[in-house]
Amino acid sequence: DYGAVLNGTPIPSDPMPTSPPRPIREEMLFHDRFVEYIYPRVRRALRAGFEQNPSLTATANHEAVTFDGGSAASLLDQFKPDTAILRSSDTLGTGDNRAPGDLKVSWKWKSEWRTTTDAQDAREYKQALSQLNYYMVQNKTKYGFIVTDTELVPVKRLAQSGHLAVGNAIPWTANGNQLTVRLGIWYISMLAARNDWQL
Repeated sequence: DYGAVLNGTPIPSDPMPTSPPRPIREEMLFHDRFVEYIYPRVRRALRAGFEQNPSLTATANHEAVTFDGGSAASLLDQFKPDTAILRSSDTLGTGDNRAPGDLKVSWKWKSEWRTTTDAQDAREYKQALSQLNYYMVQNKTKYGFIVTDTELVPVKRLAQSGHLAVGNAIPWTANGNQLTVRLGIWYISMLAARNDWQL
């Protein structure tokens, strides 16, 4: 859907650091790394995409969006997702979170636990999806995601109450012609920019 936007939007290179990633031993360190490496690059790609492709918003099919921390959008009942995709024009704390995201560390949640026989891991898998579903229902959105220090898992809320379509995990190690975590978040953001983002 967005090949022309990707291929037609030049952005100066801002490569990820080549030094080995610093270790993560707690969830807050992962949040810090995410803020440092992911937010600015996805935000910049979204901004460039909308600025250099005005036809996206001119046809009223999309609204320019940005990617930020969960409290940048309005908080419903004081529940705060870790991330928010909201309109670029929204005032801080007032916009709809069009695709909430949840950040986890991989020793607390893994997509492979979907098929585990370990009761504790199965419970953790379902609990994280239940939490994300709650945010998605609160915000009346179709899209959301879970990111860990090893993968991105896109999620789509279906019309049936409580039903989610859980996408294939995108590993942080993906590169080249593979879908990467940053590109996956950008794509979810573009879906959330559409006027049919609500459910």
